[in-house]
Amino acid sequence: MSKRKIYSLSYFLGRSFFLGFGYSVILYYTNKDSWICFLLGTLLGIILIYGISKIKKWMGEKTLKEYLNENKILKYIILTLFMFFNLYLLSQLFFILETFASSFFLIYSPTFFILIPIFYLIYRITNKGWQSIGRIAEIFMPISFAIVLLSIAILTPYGTTDKFLPIMNQNTYNMIKCTLFFAFYTSSPFLLLLNAPMKDNKLIRKYLLSTGTIILIGILIIAVLGPNLIQIYRYPEYMILKKIKVFQFLEKVENIVSITWILDVFMTLAISANNVKMTLPKKKNKILFLGILACLFFLVIYLGNIYYIELEMYTFLPLVLGSFEVLIILLLILCHVIKKKINIS
Repeated sequence: MSKRKIYSLSYFLGRSFFLGFGYSVILYYTNKDSWICFLLGTLLGIILIYGISKIKKWMGEKTLKEYLNENKILKYIILTLFMFFNLYLLSQLFFILETFASSFFLIYSPTFFILIPIFYLIYRITNKGWQSIGRIAEIFMPISFAIVLLSIAILTPYGTTDKFLPIMNQNTYNMIKCTLFFAFYTSSPFLLLLNAPMKDNKLIRKYLLSTGTIILIGILIIAVLGPNLIQIYRYPEYMILKKIKVFQFLEKVENIVSITWILDVFMTLAISANNVKMTLPKKKNKILFLGILACLFFLVIYLGNIYYIELEMYTFLPLVLGSFEVLIILLLILCHVIKKKINIS
């Protein structure tokens, strides 16, 4: 794929877990000092992204399956982990998208009614593969980026610097935990690009573009809402959008502007679903893929009806994402070291 397609896909990947989950969790634990966690988390995320970039450089334009062909033992271990990682992402992102839609747009609609068109669109997009996903990202990315910048420009006058004071009065443990959370939320979805046919593997600048918008909006949330309100709202990024008015009389603009968050989740869903399809055996691929989507459909409906599971997901999501990410990176580095030793001998 072209550099522009990869930039577009990367932009959505880093932002996908900041609809409801990312901001609310970090703001809950670290309050007005969350911006420090955003910055430190970005630095840690850069290290993880550098590891993914190096692996992608070793792989070239090969898929994960093709790259691992020489080492059968590690191949099955890594592909199994990668499959479960993608399935976990799919289940969580479907749940995030369904919860957001049912909370603000389709309040009285049953869960299955919201999920059916999403699952259908994901299935259709994955039938066309990476090029189709890349073209859609190219169309959506400039629209999303422009809306984000415009929102920041409009909302900045509503913020005040005194809401950040005093600085550094939060629990050290919570600060470290949320730094890790931010790093895992933003960097782990970049693993999805391991199967992408791309020549440009310089992912750090793409990561910074994506996280830059997250940090700016996070700082804006604190500046506008203040230390008390940021811990109350489940969707603080949506609540600040309520302040946007066009020409002082057009209200409810937040429903249009929040489409950017939906696009983030949707594009990541498409990439993850495509990876699942690529990892499945070629024989009866479509039937297996449809079966997996059907299972995810019923799983998300089940999760949506159990509130305590939903609350636990808030705590465990970044830890599970980070565990998958670190383990897959380490195993792929081990695979490269083994390959190098075999070639030397």
